[in-house]
Amino acid sequence: MNSRRAGFSLVEVLVVIAIISVLVALLLPAIQSAREAARQAQCQNNMKQIGLTFLNFHDARQQFPLAFTNPNTGGQNNWAPFVFPYLEEQNLIAGYDLKVDWWRPPNAAIAAKQLSIVQCPSTPEPNRVQNKPESKPPNKVGACGDYFVPAGVHRDINLTLNPDEQISPTTDLRGVICWYGPLNARNRLVDVTDGASKTILLGECGGREDVWRGNVKFPVAYTGTPRVRARGGAWATTDNAYEIGQTKAWDAAFGPIPGQVAINNSNEWGHCFYSFHAAGANFAFADGSVRMLDEEMNLRALADMVTRAGGEIIGN
Repeated sequence: MNSRRAGFSLVEVLVVIAIISVLVALLLPAIQSAREAARQAQCQNNMKQIGLTFLNFHDARQQFPLAFTNPNTGGQNNWAPFVFPYLEEQNLIAGYDLKVDWWRPPNAAIAAKQLSIVQCPSTPEPNRVQNKPESKPPNKVGACGDYFVPAGVHRDINLTLNPDEQISPTTDLRGVICWYGPLNARNRLVDVTDGASKTILLGECGGREDVWRGNVKFPVAYTGTPRVRARGGAWATTDNAYEIGQTKAWDAAFGPIPGQVAINNSNEWGHCFYSFHAAGANFAFADGSVRMLDEEMNLRALADMVTRAGGEIIGN
């Protein structure tokens, strides 16, 4: 009696493999998209929590913190150690001395902590460290973050704006969280006359201290020619905040910054906003709301959202 072993022919196996390959190719973008959506949602949640700490601080003190404190009245510090105690995890900042510079003991050990609350999940290498050499030790060392407060709009933005979009020399270009100055001893919600729901409090500038121009990374190099640094990487640094609208690189030999001033063009200090999300970046507004803005949005409209009292009329 003849018997035959059941099995698959080579052609059938190849067909099955081809079908599986096609299915994987179809599913992979959907999986990647779902993962990015989850990362974006986590990023927005981080910003929501930080934005609420600013409002809680304001409720308690009747003012927001400064982006860069008055160096003549204590240590040089930014906004972070002021609002972090209002997070549920208050131990993040326990022991921080506001009368001491952020990079000196005892603050140095705290500034070196990697904090997930200031890290965007979409940013490559989230646990980055700034280690900027100083002429006199210690170096300015700190764990990096991906969020910053725009201190305002720099008048250099007029070099990029179209003639009919130029900002008037009399316009108040300060941001919600501006740094200390003779005309800015404190920041208050009442100063946000453009409307809290339409004024940016916190934005993304991911990947610092490395420089990202478009999708191209230039690793940080504090020495050599050219020197490469996005500046402001550490979450505790007083370089965290900046005025948007500039095209100057940290080292002139590495500049000017190419491309148009726009969201996701470059993460260098003074330029604009930068994220690793597709087609935009996340923002927390002065009313506590969080939303994404498109990277192709009009630059003048973006600048209007940064100023707290520019007097612009911003639609929905």
